[in-house]
This record gives sequence, structure tokens and C-alpha cells, in this order.
Amino acid sequence: MWADNETDEDLLGFSVHANLIGEIVTDPEMLPVTIGLFGDWGGGKSSILKILKRNFAEHPDFAVIYFNSWVFEGYEDAKSAILTSLLTELRDQRQWDKAVKDEIGSLLRRVRWMKVLKSVAAAGLAYVTANPLPLAAVENPIEPKDDTKGQSGPNDGAANPADYLKDVEEAVHNVRSFRRDFQSLIEKTGLKAFVILIDDLDRCSPERVIENLEAVKLFLNVESTAFVVAADRRIVENAIRIRYSSLFSGEQQFPAQQEALVTDYLEKLIQVPYTLPKLAPHEVRSYMSLLFLKKHLPDSTFDGLLVQYSEFLSRERYSSFPLDEPLQALPEGPQKSELIESVRLVEACSDAITDGLKGNPRQIKRFLNAYWLRRKFGNVAGLSHIKNHVLVKLMVLEYISSERFDDLYALHRLTPDGTVEVLRAIESATSPDELDEKLSSWRTSRIWKWAKSEPNLADEDLRDYFWLSRSSVSDTLSGVRLLSQAMRHCIDAMLSDSQPQSDRNAFFSSLSEDEQAGVVAMVGKKAMQDPDNQTPLDSLLGLALVGSELAATTFRSSALKIGAANLNAGLGVKLRNARPSSDTPAGKIVAQVILELGATETKIGRTISPKSPKR
Repeated sequence: MWADNETDEDLLGFSVHANLIGEIVTDPEMLPVTIGLFGDWGGGKSSILKILKRNFAEHPDFAVIYFNSWVFEGYEDAKSAILTSLLTELRDQRQWDKAVKDEIGSLLRRVRWMKVLKSVAAAGLAYVTANPLPLAAVENPIEPKDDTKGQSGPNDGAANPADYLKDVEEAVHNVRSFRRDFQSLIEKTGLKAFVILIDDLDRCSPERVIENLEAVKLFLNVESTAFVVAADRRIVENAIRIRYSSLFSGEQQFPAQQEALVTDYLEKLIQVPYTLPKLAPHEVRSYMSLLFLKKHLPDSTFDGLLVQYSEFLSRERYSSFPLDEPLQALPEGPQKSELIESVRLVEACSDAITDGLKGNPRQIKRFLNAYWLRRKFGNVAGLSHIKNHVLVKLMVLEYISSERFDDLYALHRLTPDGTVEVLRAIESATSPDELDEKLSSWRTSRIWKWAKSEPNLADEDLRDYFWLSRSSVSDTLSGVRLLSQAMRHCIDAMLSDSQPQSDRNAFFSSLSEDEQAGVVAMVGKKAMQDPDNQTPLDSLLGLALVGSELAATTFRSSALKIGAANLNAGLGVKLRNARPSSDTPAGKIVAQVILELGATETKIGRTISPKSPKR
């Protein structure tokens, strides 16, 4: 199996991205700079940071610190914790002279006593960035002073505005002096640049995401500094929406204006956005092949192969790494035979895996781990006739659609030879439109691509394959299907009764089709687990009313499973006031739900369709 850890060993050809970022942060004309390394969960961001750190280790003129934001999630004052950690790391990284050590010590002492209150920090950020958003968004910025709390008077409950302005003035002074002294420290070190690599920002809560970015912008963004922030852009944008929600008051706020404010604020914090591309099919083939080679070859042999791979990428970036010569050069034996078989498997199945897992390196590695475990289990069980490419194709379906996988499982049990006749109709059709209405659930583009990929399964006895998937290792794909950080944050928004529906809709629309399906499924499950909590159904309804057919279908299914008698009148009010579009599939589904529930003699039915009083 393969370890699921970030590494500076480049099996993805991502050194080119690290080298580009390295060019930016070593260009004195670009400094100070904050680079946003944006990409999906498991897309390789952390590995690029590791490569950057390794590359800079060879250059004594640059100090590089790797910083994990998640470590400080539980700290009450994240800004102070971050500053302390970074300064301590800088102090301990090298043997500095006394002047530098004294300067670092002075800054550390200042961090320990410096108040970084929410309102004060916001004021400082407004000053530093020339951006009024933070200050405008502070809730109740004029807090009562300690010596005025509990006293009555004409301004009971609020401090004198002059006192607040004095606090702001002091905060601005603190920020100015800290930045000036930090600049002096960098000059005394003689460094060409101080580079900070910030990882796992998207694992933090929305509040911490903003605090971490503000700490960077407020106190450390001085000459000769560079920051590389690795995160899922969608999570950062949603954190901005939540943190400054008071600017987006009411459901009537125009979404375009709200998103413009989010974008403007992000651009204040991130000067150079760099989005990591998903792996292309030929890159997936190279990556999977290298994973198998790494597993079976001695380290010295594999290291030499990795050098060849790097040289190949410098010449050719549009085809997979050719492995015929390296494989033929291996000594004859079981190892060589197994590697050749593995590479053949990659060639046969890489397209299905690429499409199914959307070129995500982490999920590809976890998928291969699940495949390896099932294959080994099959060997132990004496299932030597199992075809690897058939096993992989079924596992891809299990990953992309557990519902269609369950359909095949049920259908294969109806035949004496374990075949599924439905697959013959699907595989022989030339377009999804040819499928019978009973097969409408197989018409989606993703399922259709899976069905048409090699190998065909109509003539395969699937009994032993399903036995493997329903055995004690049936949960081996659960690790592949782990919720991404973007999905987790979106689910949290959908289950929070304090988040405006417009924010939920905006975050949901930023997700991929796969992620949306996962979010909707989880929210629907939460709705059925706790029928008294109306928020999950409200969220699904809100998504349905802006056109999500997936959300509309799940809303209808969840509501009917809960039962009209168990749905509360509050949901009935929302449905009564809803105006679903008759021009969209989602609107038609919602309209049907309204009719179905409104016709029931229940609390929600009477709320949706009040009966006229009898005369």
C-alpha cells in the first residue's frame, strides 16, 4: 500500500509549479508579495510547499519557514500564536549574531503583551490595506470599558466614542511600530527574502482563516517578505462572507454585489493567485505507474527512474512517461512480471479512474490502496480468476455512484450466472437518449462515460466481484470518499441556522458536481436523522429554488420519508411562499412537493393550503 502523506518527492511533475513560485518570491521587484496557491483538497498543494522548502534549503540567502495553520485552530488569540511561532522558528533556524537574536527577542516580548482585540485588529487591517471592510464589519466595535461596566448613566451600555478612537489610534501605532521593527530585523539578518509557507489554511474554521490572513497582512507584510498560502479558494471566499456577514445584510442583498465585495477583499490579501490544475489523463497514467514502480523497485533504482521522469517532463508534457525501456531493463522474475501487469492495468483503467476521481492525486492513491487490499483479499480467498480491470471498473462505479452500484448488485443476484442484462442495453446504445425510461438514472454524463469505458461487463459473472465488495473490506473505499474540506465547510453552512441562504447558495455553486452530490446527500441524511430540525430541509429547498435539481430531488425524497405528519408548520410557511419556476426541473419538483404536502390533512398541509371556513 502507499502512504497518504505529502512529500517533496515529485511523482506528479509539480516541480514546474514550485519553480515558478520560486521565481516570483526570489525576485526583489516582486516583494513583498502574498501568493495564493489555490487548489482542491488532495490536489497536491502541500507537496508543492514541501518541494519549495527543499529547494530553498540550498540557498542560505533565503530563510524559509513552513507553517501549519491548523495547529493553531484551538488558540483563543490566533494572531499572537502565529506571530510567536514564526518568530521562534526564525530564531531557532540558524545561528544568528547577537543583534539579530536581541531583535527577535524584543519582538517576541512585544507579541506577548500586545493586545490583538477583534476591533483593534480590524482597525489596524483597515489602516494597513487601505480597506474599510474590516472596520465596517466589526460587530459592536465600541465595547464598554472595564471601569464603566455596570455603571448607569446617559450612555449606559456603551463607552465614549473618544475612548474607542483612542484604542484604534493605539492599535495603529502598535502595528506601525511592529512592522517597522520587523523590517529592521529582516535587514539585520542580511537575508534576500524571508519566505513563509502557510499550509492547511482551509482546514481552519472561517474565523481562523481570516485571522491567519489578517495576521500576515497586518504585522509581517514588509519589504523582502513573501508568503505562499496554500488553500481551497472557495473556503477562503466563504470565510470572508461569514466573517463580514454584516455587510451582506438581508436576503435581498444582490448576489453580484456581495460576490464583488468578497473578491475585492480577497485581492487585498492575495496579490498573486495561482490555481493548481487538475491532472490530465496522461499525467494520471504516469502518476499511477510511478506509484506501482515505487512500491516494487529498490530506492536507488527508483530514484534513477525519477531523474529520467524529470528529464522527460522537460521535453514532453503532453504524453505519459514511457516505461517500456525501464521495465525491459529489469531482471527477469516475479517482480518484473508483476510490474508489467500493473502498468498494463494502468493503461487499461486510467481513463475510467481519471474521470471517476477527477484527477485528484490523493483520491487516486487511496483508490489504489483500496484496489490493492481487495485484490490481496481475493488472492487469499482463492479467487485467482478475478480480472483486475473488471475489478477496477466496478470500484470506479462504486466510488462515483453508490446508488447505481447497488442497482447492479441487486440485478446480478436475479440471474443464475451472475450477469446483468441491463448492462448489455447500456453498452450497446450509441447515446444516452436511446436508453429506455427505466434506465433514465444511467443517462447522466458521468455514468454514461463509465458504462462506455473498457472493459464491457455485460458478459461477466459479477458474483465474486460483488462478494469482494460486500465482504469485510467493503469499507475500503470509504477513505477514498472522504469529504473534502470544501464539502465539510459547505455542509456546516447548510446545517447552520445563522448562515443566510444566499451564502449557502454561493458556496454550493462553487463546488464541483461530485462535491455537490456529496453535500446534498449528507444534508438529506441529517434532515431524516433529526426531523425536528428544519434547517437541513430549508437549505435543500433554498438550493432547489435557485435551480439545483439534485437538491430538489433530495428535498422531495427526504420530506416524503420523514412524512407529512412529522414536518413542522415553519417549513409549510416557506413552501406556501415559495415561487418555484415552472421552466426548470428543480422548480417542477418543488411544485409537486407543494401539491403533495398541501393535500394532506396535517399541520404542514393546512399551513400550505389553508382551508376556507365553512359557512
